Amino acid sequence: MMVKTVILLMALLVVTGACGKKAPPVPWESIVPKRIVDLAALPREGRVLLEWTAPKENTDKTPLTDLEGFQVLRSEGLLVGDQCTGCGEKPKPVYEMKLDGKGEEKGKKLSIFIEDHEPGKVYVYEIVAVNRRGHPNSSSNPVWVYWDTPLNPPKSVKEEQGDKRVDLSWEPVEGASGYNVYRRGEDESFSSSPLNREPLPETQFTDLSIENEKKYIYSVRTLRRVVKTDVEGKGSQEVAATPTDMIPPGSPLGLVAIPLKNGIELSWRKNQEADLLGYHVYRKRPEERDFVRLTENPLTKEIYLDTQVELGQDYEYVVTAVDTSVRKNESPHSEEVRVKYLY
Repeated sequence: MMVKTVILLMALLVVTGACGKKAPPVPWESIVPKRIVDLAALPREGRVLLEWTAPKENTDKTPLTDLEGFQVLRSEGLLVGDQCTGCGEKPKPVYEMKLDGKGEEKGKKLSIFIEDHEPGKVYVYEIVAVNRRGHPNSSSNPVWVYWDTPLNPPKSVKEEQGDKRVDLSWEPVEGASGYNVYRRGEDESFSSSPLNREPLPETQFTDLSIENEKKYIYSVRTLRRVVKTDVEGKGSQEVAATPTDMIPPGSPLGLVAIPLKNGIELSWRKNQEADLLGYHVYRKRPEERDFVRLTENPLTKEIYLDTQVELGQDYEYVVTAVDTSVRKNESPHSEEVRVKYLY
């Protein structure tokens, strides 16, 4: 019995040893940041803006903790017609971005400007991420840029502001294939992306994605189509606009006047506007031509007691609604009510 037990234990040890056999170690140089696949080249104001997303993990799906930086690679050729002569050569490093080592850039959009472009050339950009051991990942997706001299910016950019809208117009530029419009807040910088999704074929644009009573600054840039690239020139002279709420509330409804012992009480239905500030009450005698406002500041309740009345006198009343805009837009008069003060 003892012999059988020993043989069984030896067999288990052999099986266990076989199951715990380790695979060959993975070479360090093969564990590199994941490949970048969203590199984009955006011509902006006579330069090229390269944008991409920083990887978050390595090729073996482990977290990326040793990202050192990025290298921008470029090859170039001559533009002949709509073809590139000399393109396809091995790309060379033209820019190196070093990171601070904190890792805050992982998974975020990064960008740089490249400025040394010559008319009549084609540029192909790629980017690689490098870890602290100096090992790069595979080159990103290539992006092609067809280049020529950018056109001049548009002249005479004009703005017309309205209620939650700004209308822009400008003079056409000869040779332009389209235009881009940019907007910024008073203490902001222009975004890297224009307001328009596609190049504007017309010399006008209406911005409806804005707020009233806020100052905006606009600039227009000319586009020149070169094969597959919209080369963007410098921005026009900036123009400022502040859209303003110009729409008043609706006239109050259901105005009623009731004589009481201490005066004439007015009441009406509540307005439903979100930007309602309050109400003004107006009064006149039948022989008078114009209504006179009785309220110094807008009322916040739908009720008012006029105590400055004379017994036996007829009075006519109207009520208006006022909004919270800078202009304090006021509605037209409500329907008139006439009442004789008898009590």
